[in-house]
Amino acid sequence: MQEGVIAKFLPVDMSQPSDQIFAESARLIQQLGDDGVTGSVDGLCTFCELSVPLVSRLCESLGLPGMKPACVDTARNKHATRAVMKSAGLPTPRNSLITSEAEIETAGAIVGFPAVLKPVSGAASLGVIKVLSMEDLKRCFKETTNELRSLVVSSGALVQRAADDSSADAGVDAANTIDMTMLLEQYLDGPEVDIDVVMCNGKWRYAAVSDNGQIGRASCR
Repeated sequence: MQEGVIAKFLPVDMSQPSDQIFAESARLIQQLGDDGVTGSVDGLCTFCELSVPLVSRLCESLGLPGMKPACVDTARNKHATRAVMKSAGLPTPRNSLITSEAEIETAGAIVGFPAVLKPVSGAASLGVIKVLSMEDLKRCFKETTNELRSLVVSSGALVQRAADDSSADAGVDAANTIDMTMLLEQYLDGPEVDIDVVMCNGKWRYAAVSDNGQIGRASCR
């Protein structure tokens, strides 16, 4: 195989339930050497955030180096991340899960206002909104959860499904792929930054802090 040239492409139907995607992916990977050309597998990686949990489980199953699934699951769940930070004695914003409209007032009382409403395992800031009052929260929760129902996973990214597109190429319903439970957390005013760290054997090898630009919508319309 020449460098930079794909030797073999093994398609997997990503619209299946996650356990079936895992089983099919594992089977295809294990059969790679059967053709006498591609050889054995030395490692797995993904460039899609939503596929990181899948890759971590494949690495664990195949005995390959990679992140532990439990760590990945915690990092992909904002509520679980906040809980781990708090237990480690690190500062973390007040937060509360909202699994239904019946929990809105309790969450608002715990977190206070202004606050930020967001999907607990979302990406790309979709469904993230600043709320200024209890009335604002109730209205935005209903509008945002309705909006999230139209999200699909297409080419590894969360996107809005076009209202007139019902084809198979439109993507997989996001609700079948990630946890769309809502999280309300304390609004912290100030610059927004991205912090990227590359870890190896428990030690950081690369770290960078970059400006994330202006925060999105101020409040629900």
